[in-house]
Amino acid sequence: MPRSIAPFLKQPLAAFVITIIAMLGVIWSWFGLPASTPLVVSDSTALLALCFIVICVGADIYPIHVTYHTKVSITTLLLYLMAVVLPPPLAALAAGVSRLVAEFLERHKRGSLPSDIVTGTGRWVFVAVVTAWVAHLPTAGEGGKFAVLVAAAIVMFVADVCSLVFELAPIFGDPPTHIILTTIKSAGLIEAVQYNIGILVALAVEHNFWELILLAVPFGLAYRMFKDIKEVRHSTRQLLESLADAVDLRDPYTGGHSRRVTAYCEAILREMKLAGPDVDLIISAARVHDIGKIGIPDVVLNKPDKLTAEEWAIMTTHSARGAELLARYPDFARGVEIVRHHHERWDGKGYPDGLAGPAIPFGARVIAVADSFDAMTSDRPYRKGMPVEKALHILRRDNGQQWDIRVVDAFLHSFTQPDVPEANCAQSRLDDQVRLTTPV
Repeated sequence: MPRSIAPFLKQPLAAFVITIIAMLGVIWSWFGLPASTPLVVSDSTALLALCFIVICVGADIYPIHVTYHTKVSITTLLLYLMAVVLPPPLAALAAGVSRLVAEFLERHKRGSLPSDIVTGTGRWVFVAVVTAWVAHLPTAGEGGKFAVLVAAAIVMFVADVCSLVFELAPIFGDPPTHIILTTIKSAGLIEAVQYNIGILVALAVEHNFWELILLAVPFGLAYRMFKDIKEVRHSTRQLLESLADAVDLRDPYTGGHSRRVTAYCEAILREMKLAGPDVDLIISAARVHDIGKIGIPDVVLNKPDKLTAEEWAIMTTHSARGAELLARYPDFARGVEIVRHHHERWDGKGYPDGLAGPAIPFGARVIAVADSFDAMTSDRPYRKGMPVEKALHILRRDNGQQWDIRVVDAFLHSFTQPDVPEANCAQSRLDDQVRLTTPV
């Protein structure tokens, strides 16, 4: 899909389009049933569908914590089993109801709009329809059944990833191809594991599908185990955040920088109405984004004059140093790229890799705006922090060149929300500067 089409995929247009597609898919699946297929669902099949819905909603609300800010939901596995075990129309209904209930219950936590809920529900109805259709193709022997299950898993993954564009493109404005490739890179392995388990389970319970209910036991144990691991790894997060605070304290002029940048990022993401694990990841990355400065010599970090070209070259290594440090901690593995690229520019003139546009991780784009604003309004030995109004003017002036337009717009708009504490952080920061620098 050309990048020029992406701006037109706006909510609620995306919700309307995906709903129409889902409805057509359900109608097609209903009239496409073999003549021998009974139109009345048995009580046992209906009860199984209800169990699927309940377990799927629970799995979505209570994901498994693998590492800090990395949560794995087994909903893909359950939705796949729905499509394989249930008749296509019932599979579509069960998938739609489970997604609708889960999205509705989590709407406040995720900041979902009604159109977001409709889009998420509609796309999974469509995914379930096409997957169930493939899964119920006639087969010959165990080999044929296995081939069909594998084909259904592939179809479901492709349909899931491609339809995800309808959810994310209106929010982030990235090209569909970029969203698809990023999704495959970040979630491909986890999804592959779930599909592999789904295929094995489907083969094992082909003649006694009530054994599926027994999955609740190992899933419960896994949830408990990973919950305990998360609590143990909480200490790692606290250690790294303490290091980030120590870096801020090395420079008396930018003390509290990481905390302020984190507050600005929270305001931006709130203004963009984003929520969920990925938002938590961005917030955690913002908290430690300058941790690489721990390897910058004091003579460079705290130099009272402007840096020379050689010194500036040393300073620009801090983002890569920070990424290398965080890469040693598996809990922060997903935040490494955000930290590494938070000094990239939208026009490709940033560092360390000269990335441009959507190639820059979204979280890095958010931190870039927050970091730049705090840097402009902070005092330095060789200059005073500029007024908030001037810093905002620079953000407007270079919007679309140095920074992502959508992120800057969200940041600027946050200043019109007086009831948001984070949005007022800049003015309070400026008040602190005036108080601390006023001669006694």
